[in-house]
Amino acid sequence: MDTEAIGQQTYYPGFKINGYLEEQLKLFEVIPPTQTFSPFIPVMSTSIDDLYGEFLSTDATLPIIIAYDTLSRMRPNAFYRQKREQILYTVHGPQDKVFAAIRIINAALDREDSAAQDINKWQSNNPSVNPGTSQDIFFHNVKTFQIDESRDLLEMQSALGSTRAIYRNKIIVQYDFHTTDPLDSIYT
Repeated sequence: MDTEAIGQQTYYPGFKINGYLEEQLKLFEVIPPTQTFSPFIPVMSTSIDDLYGEFLSTDATLPIIIAYDTLSRMRPNAFYRQKREQILYTVHGPQDKVFAAIRIINAALDREDSAAQDINKWQSNNPSVNPGTSQDIFFHNVKTFQIDESRDLLEMQSALGSTRAIYRNKIIVQYDFHTTDPLDSIYT
């Protein structure tokens, strides 16, 4: 058994949701369809200046940046192959785009089984989302929870002195799924 190869095949299901959401945000032009970089970044210790860097010193429109982090992983029932995870998305950007992104994420994902079916269909049409892995992910149920924090709605001023307002808002996405992870087959 090649345990290194099995470890490389393990995959984070949130990547599929990120890809699906990126396509939805481009469809409604919250992200320009021609944008070449993904707005999704893992949470890291950073400041607004670090996130936006050169964008603050130009007249360019600030892009949406969506930081993601796993909140929890659990097993929702006795069937050990079915899993549940929650992702916290923090959406940064101009106010109109932040609110539009949150609205689209809610509309696309807060539909239980229908949202899961749409993600499953999207990933079957986009096999390059997880190149080099053999793990298949099947989503069962997806829903969202809005986090209302007044401090997130306040503008954040850059230390670089930019006069442009950068807003942020948060949303939690919870999804149930199962995989055909080769690692699971060792313990079955």
